[in-house]
Amino acid sequence: MAAETSDNIAMVQVWIPPGGGLPEHDHGQSEIVLIHLSGSIELRQGDQLHRLAPGAVAHLAAGERVSLTNPGSEPAVMMIVASPPEFVGRLASWPAA
Repeated sequence: MAAETSDNIAMVQVWIPPGGGLPEHDHGQSEIVLIHLSGSIELRQGDQLHRLAPGAVAHLAAGERVSLTNPGSEPAVMMIVASPPEFVGRLASWPAA
């Protein structure tokens, strides 16, 4: 995971291995913009499951609970932009997917 942060915003590139994922979580006070770069990503927002295509952009509200999985056979890569940046610090402490 490679991150760039300032006092107001953070950007981090995240790789999810095939069959891996990020468990259900919220982003605290951070609003998130997720930019899907490559691979397969399924985003669960509440009862809705979204299959994101590379190039897709998703907005996640502060406090919203989501989970991510990679159902594909190649690593999934996404860029996450968080404002305020606190969520990126939490993400960095998670074990590898």
